[in-house]
Amino acid sequence: MVARKQPGQRGGGATSAVDDPRYIAVSQGRARRKGIPIPEPSPNWDPSVQSWFRALRLSGQADFYEASDWATAVAAAQAYDIFLRTHNASVLGSFVRLSERLGVTVVDRKRSRIELADDDVTDADEEAADSTVIEWQGRLGVVRDG
Repeated sequence: MVARKQPGQRGGGATSAVDDPRYIAVSQGRARRKGIPIPEPSPNWDPSVQSWFRALRLSGQADFYEASDWATAVAAAQAYDIFLRTHNASVLGSFVRLSERLGVTVVDRKRSRIELADDDVTDADEEAADSTVIEWQGRLGVVRDG
């Protein structure tokens, strides 16, 4: 007969604050991104690669980039350029891994627990829409809590 494992002995999950990623201590250092020269896209890169690199420079997550991140972005752009010229799938895999580490897509940022704040955007038609909904609810006999 096989002995049942107790909840603390089972694998597959965090068992204490020591190995739970929510409680892992974060080492802190000083940011040095102020004044870092942001590289220009190489004129030798494919136009699609140049466009990707320019978009990266304009993206919100670039506010967090240090010099090493920009070096990684250049390496990713070079891998993307090589892929477009050779269609070598292993090079595409390298580009994808590098771009994920840079937090290029919203999914990558969510995995890294990075959230970019939007400017305070208000909908000019929101009040008109609310009053229309309330009017229709009245016509349909829907009673709202006061």
